[in-house]
Amino acid sequence: MSQPYQIPFLQTVAQKILDNHSGNLNNILVVLPSRRAGMYFKQYFGNVITKVTIAPPVLSMEGFAERFSKLVKADNVTLLFELYKVYKEENKDITIEKFAPLGKSLLSEFNMIDNNMTEEEAQKMFEHLNESKAIDHWAEGLLEDEAESFKKNWKNSNSSMTDFLAFWQNLSSSYTKFKASLAAKGIAYGGMLFREAYDHLEERINELGIDKVIFAGFSQMSGIEQSIVQYLTDLGKAQTYFDTDKRYHHSNKKHEAGYYLRRYVNGFAAQHPDYAVDQFSSHEKKVNFKAVSSIVGEVKFAGEWLASLLDTPDKRKEFVATLNHTAILLPDETVLPALLKSLPDIPFENGKTLAELTNITMGMSYEKTPFFDLITEIFKLKERVIFKDGQYCAYFKNVQNILRHPFFNSNYREIDVITGSILEDITKKNYINVPLDYLVEASGNLDIFKVVFKNWGNDYVSYIEHFQELINALLEMFKDVLKIEAPDPSRSIKISDSTFSYEEELLSILYDHLKHLYRVLPAFFPEKKELPIFVFKTLLMELLRGTKVPFTGVPIAPLQIMGMLESRALDFKNVLILSCNEGILPTKKSVEAIIPFDVRAQYGLPTYQDKNAAFAYTFYRLFHRSENLMFSYLDANAGNDIGEMSRLLLQVKEEMLDDPQFRLTTSDTSAAWMLAKADKTMGAPVEIVKSDVLKEKILRRLKRGVSPSAINSFIRNPLTFIDEKVIDLKEEDEIEEDLDNRSFGNLIHLSLEWGLRRMAGLDDKDENTPFVLRKEDFDKALKDKEFIPNVIQAAALEEKVELVKGQNLLLKAVAENLLQRYFKKQIEEIEKSTSKAIGIIGLEKYVTHILKVDVEGEEIEIRLSGMADRIDVIDGQLRVVDYKSGGYQRSDMDVSDWNDILEDDHKGKFLQLSLYQYLLTSASTDKSNEDFHKLIGAANRILVKNGLPEVDLSLAIKSGFYFFRKINDGLIVCKEGQPIGGEEMEFLPKTEKLLENWTKRLLDTSSIIEDVI
Repeated sequence: MSQPYQIPFLQTVAQKILDNHSGNLNNILVVLPSRRAGMYFKQYFGNVITKVTIAPPVLSMEGFAERFSKLVKADNVTLLFELYKVYKEENKDITIEKFAPLGKSLLSEFNMIDNNMTEEEAQKMFEHLNESKAIDHWAEGLLEDEAESFKKNWKNSNSSMTDFLAFWQNLSSSYTKFKASLAAKGIAYGGMLFREAYDHLEERINELGIDKVIFAGFSQMSGIEQSIVQYLTDLGKAQTYFDTDKRYHHSNKKHEAGYYLRRYVNGFAAQHPDYAVDQFSSHEKKVNFKAVSSIVGEVKFAGEWLASLLDTPDKRKEFVATLNHTAILLPDETVLPALLKSLPDIPFENGKTLAELTNITMGMSYEKTPFFDLITEIFKLKERVIFKDGQYCAYFKNVQNILRHPFFNSNYREIDVITGSILEDITKKNYINVPLDYLVEASGNLDIFKVVFKNWGNDYVSYIEHFQELINALLEMFKDVLKIEAPDPSRSIKISDSTFSYEEELLSILYDHLKHLYRVLPAFFPEKKELPIFVFKTLLMELLRGTKVPFTGVPIAPLQIMGMLESRALDFKNVLILSCNEGILPTKKSVEAIIPFDVRAQYGLPTYQDKNAAFAYTFYRLFHRSENLMFSYLDANAGNDIGEMSRLLLQVKEEMLDDPQFRLTTSDTSAAWMLAKADKTMGAPVEIVKSDVLKEKILRRLKRGVSPSAINSFIRNPLTFIDEKVIDLKEEDEIEEDLDNRSFGNLIHLSLEWGLRRMAGLDDKDENTPFVLRKEDFDKALKDKEFIPNVIQAAALEEKVELVKGQNLLLKAVAENLLQRYFKKQIEEIEKSTSKAIGIIGLEKYVTHILKVDVEGEEIEIRLSGMADRIDVIDGQLRVVDYKSGGYQRSDMDVSDWNDILEDDHKGKFLQLSLYQYLLTSASTDKSNEDFHKLIGAANRILVKNGLPEVDLSLAIKSGFYFFRKINDGLIVCKEGQPIGGEEMEFLPKTEKLLENWTKRLLDTSSIIEDVI
């Protein structure tokens, strides 16, 4: 018979235990999926008894193994070093730093093996993985003679494959010896603890005087757990209760939620009283789905949802009186801190707050805390410290991450100012490797800088001491007076009730683990204290990853915030599950394992399929007794490939909503929550109306000067032009470790500038002396194998770029090739000329011209100014040359009408050449432009001195690009004879008409400036 839905599963179990064993409760043991379920069971047991009664002991399955085994569960650090000692017997060359990551994986595999296989089964699996079995498997397709020859030759080789299979042979012996070593010391890992308990189960259960063990609320059970329950069942000592539903147990034999229960039904689960129970049609259930566009929006929605449940005095009174009123489940535990800040402020009649009626059962994984991130970055910094130019230096990204970390600076204003100044200075100097002494000195020798950025030595005692100094420095920032002078295991940290109690709890946990390492490590390093920091990092981080940061609260509270697995065997009237996205609910298909998937599947070891089945059961079981279920998920606007609804939600929609048997009702789910709607507007283009104030700023900018590149930026994206050129908003500079396209272009430009000057015997930075280059100058540079590499290296030093490794080293080779090809192209141009020489008038020279245009009767002054990469002269003709490190499309170098330039941002190169030609042509005809005519005069004197013709300003000035990706095309110029607005005009007035049209568009207050997305 099905129980009324209001009665929780554990209360039903409590009643049955009381009915069947009321006279023998002292000899009953109750085993539940979790300790949390045990707390609820005790509460429910108190509800069903009618007189004072001693409740039966309640354990989790892990607690059962600890109670029944005479071994003690060891910590991971001890296990890692014990395994290393055993493994080293077979592989004497392996060091602890190489073994540490492997050892962590091996411990996980050994635990999994013992949890699911007997020792005999494990040995069979190891045999399958050893050399002979592997060769037999790989040689199946060969003839007998070929297979024997293959095996013989393969075994005699010294190939890496031989080493690979030797690893599997060592794995078997290491497994056996490791277990024997641990047993001799009376310690064990989890799976071994279960195995030892099973091997002596009958003996121990008689010793403890237990008549019956009740197993309730389980779904997924490991192999050894199933064996324990089956053994006790065979002894007549076990009773099982399962919370199941007929639809996914036997009505649908393929439903993954019933995967495990169907496996148990012919064994120990046969005694379960009722598998035909119908949980879904027992009562009406409201089911709703909400799409939200961000995690912040999701937790805000959770607060709104809670407030709606408690929006009347009667609802709040019911909430306080109901044991299992509401649960918020978090498949993604990183949401917890944000959720806690979003809980609504709801007053209750007795003066209590919602926080006082809330319990957080899941704890916060230390790995998900900000302090864990800081520790990770400190370790990364220490691992990458190098000795360079007589000082220790740290990699800039690690330094930046530490200085920007909220634990490091946000709570202490003085440090916040200092870190900001240091970060700005590092960027300005483009440090790739930051001197540690500089960081300490720049901070004014603050304690936290000294402990983080000084050398930590190479022994574990030093590491522990420095971490304790870090704890002290942070506590001092938190205005705490606690001091720890030395790694004394007898000392302890007292956590205050200050504003920073959460942060202090994190520091306390770290300190406890440091004390533990200080106690454990001497047993394995009795004489030498030296330990690579990588290994110490592995040990400490492993301890921290396995730690939960506890939250205080009322254990049995109306509102429970928990993880999915903690909901096992528990029932709630209202359920909200956040982050119901694929890859989170259920988690991604990933099982970190050394043993391959096919072997795991063949020998019955858990795979991701088992994990998914367990998750499905946990999910569907929540429907059994709830009245109101809400599922929130992130939609496509969340980004990062998150926005896909969980397949479990899709199954509910497809399989249950339209089936009246399930008695599910839902409201309109088509609209996302209001914050999601608000967030979606962020995808619309940004628009700015041109006010009079903005117009005045634009006019001031035009008078101050605009370049051809700035005009191009307006055509590409008007908002970018306004931000950067008018309002002077600029993105924060970043340190460039790898050359991007812009930085690589800058490197090429500077290398060409300095290289040409070096050919003429000038100083790299002599910007004022014109010079002449002939074929023999380029020949000499090409023959000198060090010339081009040296000039590139000098340019890299000037740009603060390292060209010694990775992508930058490859780009250095590319740059060398480009310069060689360019020099050869210059020789070709010289040979084609009459004078057999090029006169370099200026490199990286600014040319300026002031013009006035008419805009609706108002005269607007524009200062057009541009930096020309090169101004030169060949056979008396003046040229302006621009370098481009990329390529070009021929169609972009031509237009049918000049007004097209303002409409098509692909014509930017045409515009740039036209404006540079205009600048030089206008300057040449403007006698008041003294700077330009002085430049030409100095050039003419050098040309005459070298027997070359002077600059002939009567000739048309030529402008063109050298595209380095297509350097063989030579100097690319544009045709300039096209009309503007259908009107034929000379070059100078046509260019000024173009600038007038651009200025009108820029100042037109009736148009809106819109961001281009």
